Amino acid sequence: MALWADRRPIVIQNGGAVGDHGEFFDPADKPEVYYDDDNQEIILVADGFASSYDVDIVSLSTLQVVLFTAVNGYGDTIDVSTLPDDDYKIVISTPYNNIYEGYFTNY
Repeated sequence: MALWADRRPIVIQNGGAVGDHGEFFDPADKPEVYYDDDNQEIILVADGFASSYDVDIVSLSTLQVVLFTAVNGYGDTIDVSTLPDDDYKIVISTPYNNIYEGYFTNY
């Protein structure tokens, strides 16, 4: 349990094509996302349903994409230690045209 003490879940909402008809389930390609304060990294956990994820991190103070990367379908970590202290939006896109959005603060 101590291993997860420094990791906070990032609540991911459907931000694109998903949810248009009032579905009450999470799509199979929806990852779990955490922010690790100690290591200053985003942890994306997935089960391989999607082959990959495109990830954009947007500064909320400038509204600019400050980091973009691709993550494999089983998840990975994204180093955000070089980002300035700010509030950020994370946008995750899948090959199934689903978009997920969440927010975190890096400081």
